[in-house]
Amino acid sequence: MVARISFVAALCLLVGVVAGCGGDSRRAESETTESAAQSETVPAPQPSGTEPVHVSRVTDPARRAYVTQVDAICERFDPERGKDQQRVGSATRPEEAAREYESTISLGWKELRQIEKIGEPAGDAAVLKANVYDPIRHQLALRREIKAALAAVDVPKLTRLRAELDTSTQALTGFARGYGFQVCGEG
Repeated sequence: MVARISFVAALCLLVGVVAGCGGDSRRAESETTESAAQSETVPAPQPSGTEPVHVSRVTDPARRAYVTQVDAICERFDPERGKDQQRVGSATRPEEAAREYESTISLGWKELRQIEKIGEPAGDAAVLKANVYDPIRHQLALRREIKAALAAVDVPKLTRLRAELDTSTQALTGFARGYGFQVCGEG
């Protein structure tokens, strides 16, 4: 009975972790002045009762093309991610949940590889590596640890890892929004 309750607690934590996937309040202010000059911030629509979220309107044609291509990749992966999240949430045993969670990790790697194939706008490679590619790799490593903690029904470790993943996701989302992403910056 105690193991079942622990698994339920772990699963509840995991559902929260999986729901926060994808994407991702990054260091938008760390962008160079040149990068800031390439975009214009506009308020994004938000649910009533929440703080306004600002998304950059991309004015540089090269960045706009890059953002459009990367957002298309995110849009293509989001439905599959949603299905994976549902399967994890409906798992009834720790091993099953861990197995299903593995598919979310594999999907994340596949999505990252596709995004990395797109050529970055001139001068943005280092900014994107530091604020998108490296943080996503770190998140995927965290997800691997989460999978192991889930299989072991290690609730304290799941709690710690979820907090770390949430912080990383908020930073990534902030950067994505500041850079001009619309779909990938949904968080």
